[in-house]
Amino acid sequence: MRRSAHNAVAYQRRRYRGWRSVGVWGWYGDADFHGIVELGSISTAEFVHTFRRRGEVRLRPIEIENLRTEVYTAALSVSATPAVGGKGRYQPLKVAIEPVATTRKRPVPVIDDVMVEAMPVLV
Repeated sequence: MRRSAHNAVAYQRRRYRGWRSVGVWGWYGDADFHGIVELGSISTAEFVHTFRRRGEVRLRPIEIENLRTEVYTAALSVSATPAVGGKGRYQPLKVAIEPVATTRKRPVPVIDDVMVEAMPVLV
């Protein structure tokens, strides 16, 4: 399930530039995913369309003031005991897909009628 979520986002990022700002953080618990989604510039319909093959998707907006409470509630929904034959406690359950950081070109300062001294060079 983790791999399919990563693959779905990676595929959409290759197709549409708007998906680069999408972030998903959460945990799988009993075949349900609980967590936080940052949609960025995509719509809820686009996100639901991509993830509905992986199970039911229910999105609801949360206020920034309630973010800590929402993450805590999502984390409580996950069992701390590993599955049979599973390794680790939360590693097989967690999903973290970070938004892609875009590199921006720094603006070149415009110098009008100002004498700029050359940088000293060691020879």
